[in-house]
Amino acid sequence: MDPADPHNLHDTADHEILERIQIATAGNDCDECVRKLREPLMRIEGVKDVTANRDAGYVTITFDVRRAHAADLHEAIVQTGYQAAPLAG
Repeated sequence: MDPADPHNLHDTADHEILERIQIATAGNDCDECVRKLREPLMRIEGVKDVTANRDAGYVTITFDVRRAHAADLHEAIVQTGYQAAPLAG
């Protein structure tokens, strides 16, 4: 274990380490789109919450970094038929 790695803290071994990311989603502009994106993301182990901002075209995902990874979230979005990309600065 690397003691400098913030995910390997001994006193949080049994606790979740939550991270929130925003992923841009092209075409996410209706209630059906939001449902189509949210359901598969919520099925990923470790995902705690998914909210979509239709006007801005992104989803915000809160997840436990020990159980889910950003790459898995991106892949789930791609599998729904939407494009996933990091938000521009």
